[in-house]
Amino acid sequence: MANVTWIETPTLRTALLDDTPVCELKSKDIGGVTANWLDGRLWPPPAHLPKASPQPTRFFMDIAEAKQAVEQLLLG
Repeated sequence: MANVTWIETPTLRTALLDDTPVCELKSKDIGGVTANWLDGRLWPPPAHLPKASPQPTRFFMDIAEAKQAVEQLLLG
């Protein structure tokens, strides 16, 4: 089974899937967090924009929300 761990600094958190970096979370000065895939994955379009193209980066309101979304996509 896959294992997700995190390397955390004050402004950057990196998700590791079985020790391989797969996603970076960056805190923004204006608030919120961006989650950027490092391995070619794409975020699905948000529910309120179903026709939008999948993107490698997505905005979240806080770290907890971003971490949960990353782990949910990685672990199913």
